[in-house]
Amino acid sequence: MKKIIVLFVAISIVSCKKSLLESEFNCKNSKNFSELKEYKDILKNFTIKVPKNWKTSLYFDEYSSEVHTADTTKQLTETYLLDISWKQGELKLDDAFANSLTDSLRIKERLITAKSGFGEFKNKPSYFNLSAGKYSGHQYQYLQVFIKTNVDEYITLTTKVFGDTNVDERLCESIELFEGIQLID
Repeated sequence: MKKIIVLFVAISIVSCKKSLLESEFNCKNSKNFSELKEYKDILKNFTIKVPKNWKTSLYFDEYSSEVHTADTTKQLTETYLLDISWKQGELKLDDAFANSLTDSLRIKERLITAKSGFGEFKNKPSYFNLSAGKYSGHQYQYLQVFIKTNVDEYITLTTKVFGDTNVDERLCESIELFEGIQLID
């Protein structure tokens, strides 16, 4: 009987464990999206589930495969844009990469890094960067997650959250959708 209780407690703890992103962004409640549709990128490297009523487009070339999606039934400042991409190329997740990304965002996009860090996503080495700035007169948050999936392949997860209301909630909803990605080996 004790073994069963210990097993139950262990399973409960593991199933309640938050991911790196959920912890970093203090995501507490899940959105529980209904009526999800699964998309597989054209080069068959990942699948992602997003709400069925969202506008979604697929793109690919010989070095990348992407899924772009957003809820176009809402105003831009009430929703967020998601891009999920597989890319062929070497990615070295280290301080030099982090500094280069931060500099690039600051110079080219005029964004200031608010939070960043290294960790694991889906048991793969990862790095995330949350930056903030203005676009077309709106404040916006730009979250990028880089996941090294192979020696010369990686996935990027990005979300743009426009406006200044319910920003944390929309970031957490984005993260929840990202957590649903299934990497195809």
